[in-house]
Formats: sequence, C-alpha cells, structure tokens
Amino acid sequence: MASDEKDVVQGDEPFSEADKARARQWFAKAADCRERREYDYAVECFITGLAYWPEAVEEGHMPLRSLAIQRQQAGGKKPGFVDGMKKSMGGKDAKLAMLNAEHLLAMDPQNGGYAAGVLRNATKGKFLETCRWIAPIGLEALRRDKKPNKARFATFRAALVEAAAKAAEQKRPALETWLLEQAVNSLDYLVVRMPGDEVLRDELRNLAGQLTIARGRYAGAEDFRESLLDADKQKLLHDSERARQGDDTLAALVAATRKEYEAAPLVPAKIFAYVDALLKAERSAQEDEAIAVLSKANEETHNYSFKLRADDIRLAQLRRRTARLVAKARKTRSEDDKQQARLAALEHRQNELDIIRERVQKYPTDLRLKYRLGDALFRAGLHDEAIPVLQLAQQDPRSRVRCQLLLGQAFFEKGNPGQATEVLREALDKYELVDEASKELLYWLGRSYEAVEDREEAKAVYGKLLRQDYNYRDGDARKRLESLG
Repeated sequence: MASDEKDVVQGDEPFSEADKARARQWFAKAADCRERREYDYAVECFITGLAYWPEAVEEGHMPLRSLAIQRQQAGGKKPGFVDGMKKSMGGKDAKLAMLNAEHLLAMDPQNGGYAAGVLRNATKGKFLETCRWIAPIGLEALRRDKKPNKARFATFRAALVEAAAKAAEQKRPALETWLLEQAVNSLDYLVVRMPGDEVLRDELRNLAGQLTIARGRYAGAEDFRESLLDADKQKLLHDSERARQGDDTLAALVAATRKEYEAAPLVPAKIFAYVDALLKAERSAQEDEAIAVLSKANEETHNYSFKLRADDIRLAQLRRRTARLVAKARKTRSEDDKQQARLAALEHRQNELDIIRERVQKYPTDLRLKYRLGDALFRAGLHDEAIPVLQLAQQDPRSRVRCQLLLGQAFFEKGNPGQATEVLREALDKYELVDEASKELLYWLGRSYEAVEDREEAKAVYGKLLRQDYNYRDGDARKRLESLG
C-alpha cells in the first residue's frame, strides 16, 4: 500500500491501480454485507477499502454515507465513549484520523463533530476530493443547531480555507474557488443570524475579497468554468439528503442522477441515487419508474437489494391507497366504499405477508425479519403460524418485549388465556420501563386474568395500569376494573 507521504505529494492521482483494485474488492464486500443487513461489518469493509483509496468519493464515501443512514433507520447503535477513545480523530497520521472520524460518523450520521473531524483530517492529509464531499454534510450539521455555535463554525471555515490553499498549491483553481465559496456561505449563514456581530462582518468582507481574487485569477481558465459545474453537481448531491425539495431542484436532481445512471446502469450507487431522486417527489408515476429501474437492475445483476427496495416502494403505495380508501369510507359510510377499503386492506396484507416470507427465506437468521413476519401473521389472524415465528424472534433483545406482547395476544385470541397470562406476566417481570409497551402488557394481562376468571389478579393488574394511565384506551381499562367490583 502507498505511504501517506506518497499520497500527499503525487497530485491528483496519488493512488496506484493496485491500491484502487484492493479498495474496490473491499467496497464490493461491503455492498454484499449491506445486502445481508450486516451493517456494522459493511461499515468496517468500506473503511478498510478507503484506507487503500481515501479519495474514492463515488465508490467509497458516498455509498458509506447511504449505508450509515440506512443503518440509523434500522436502529443501529451510536458509538459510545469507548468507541470514541479507540477511534481517535487526532494524532499525526491524518489518513488514520480521517478514517476514524468517518467510521464514527457512519455510526452516528447526524453528528456534526464527527463530520468536522473528517473535514479537518482530510484537509491535513490533502485529501481534497474528500473535503469537497464532506463540506456540505458538515455545514448542514452546523445549521441543525438551534443556536449557531460560532466556535464550531470557525473551525469549519478554517479547514475549508486551508484546503483551498492546498488546492491552489496543487494548481487546482476550480476546487480552490469552490472551497472558498463554501467558507463564505458558512459565514453568510452566521451573519444573517447575528447581524450585530461586527467581527463576523469583517471576516466575511476579508474572506469574500479572497474569493474574488481567486475568481479573478482563474476567470479565463477552462477549469474555472468547470468549477461552476462541479459546484452545481455538489449542490445536487447535497440536496439529495434533504427530505423535500422545490420542484425545480427536484427536476434538476432527477435529471442529473438519471444521466449518471444511464452512463453506468449496473453500478448500485448510481441506481440507488437515481431511485432516491425519483422518490422525493412522492408521486405515483415517479415511484412506478423507480420500481421499474430497480426491477431491471435485479433481473440483470441478481442483486436482491434491488428487489428489497422495489418491494418496499410497492408496500408504501399499497399502504397509502388503503389509508385513503379507509378515510373515504369513514366519511361517506357507503357500503361500496367500505368494500373497496376492505379489499385494499386485504391486498396490502397479502402482499406484505408474501414479501416478508420471501425475505425470511432469503435471510433465515435475521431475527428482526422474523419479528416482522410474526407481526404480519398476527395481524392477518394467522395465530397458529405466528406463535412459533414469534417464539424464535424473541431471542433478539431489540424486539423481545413486542414479541412477548404479540405472543400473549395470540394465545388470548386462540382461546387460551392461561398461556397468555404466563407469557405476559413473564414479560412484565423483566420489563422495568413505564411506557406504551408496559401499558399494553398490563392491559392484555388484565384481559387474560378476566378470561380465566381470576378477578383479584385482574383487579390488581388493572389498578396498576390506571396508576400509570387513568384513561388508558379511552377509559376501557377503568370500566373493566369497575365492572369487577
């Protein structure tokens, strides 16, 4: 592997083809782990690959960022104090410190401190393409603070200005200008929110002057015009992380990602970027197009992650359609509308069951999927099938309480309240929180004691529930307690 010194001094292409080949092997392994939902190991693989090729923005940094958000949405654990100690963002080895910071950022993708660590060390190591990638992410993290932190903004600006100076040393005027623009933008944001701060205004004037000189110096250069294109592209990439965009920005984003996809229609990062752009409009036609793109990719590559995403989109469409028809039926009270709502709900439930069953077959050791299947089977009234699935799924601590609640309800619905009381009481004995889960457990334990005609136990359980929530289920628990005398 190339040394850090070699990485720094060789200009725009400091990494050998052998290094890139090793990096791509690790990126491919990361994509495979992501498909199997082994998110933490996928992060490790991306970081290992980036150690060979730290400037692999499109093949390494960007898909790792996407993975980090997916991991977060799946309930991935944030790094703790010990993780922070092990992954130092300081030290003389800029590349190691940068990768440590990015590893932590992957475990906590909204953490501005970790994003700043990536930028600071990327600048130190002259990994300027990485600076270009991380800068908008870092700025967005700073903007999320309710009260702007001047010190953090100052550190962010200093790193950008230093990176711009290094871009100038490498004769990269386009990148120098872009980095200075980001520094000026961050100051603009602060000045608007702190209009009386003359120090900030002076710094803004000085930095804007530096930017003007840089622009003037390279105004006639071809790569300055390219810098404007680069800035537009980077803005689109940054915009893609926002939840909603204006119509013009969305159209531009879709067009840009479509062009990238059409140029490389089998590259997962390009496919998912295009699909993400299509879905932001939240319109059926674009969703159908996204499904078609994913289905085509699945057929051509046999990469199951594409089918996973397409099925998720289909389920979301069915869920919205069902909700819309149910709302209409409640409003009109028409028997025809009620029948349409029932049929839509049945279609949604059946599709959901089929999809989750397939996923469990594909990933038989994934206990979270087993929980989802057990939940879907229970909601479909298939209690005999749901019980053994939930018994397996409860081995996962993350969903154990929900599994035990569903198991108790399944036994209750099957006409076996004695088994229900045993399951629910055992769950409550080990559950120390007072939240919606504990209230549900108490409610169904009370119902189960009622069903086995153990009035005293039922009264005790309902009494405990009322001490937590007097009007639970619109007073149903209170009425049940009162009826027991």
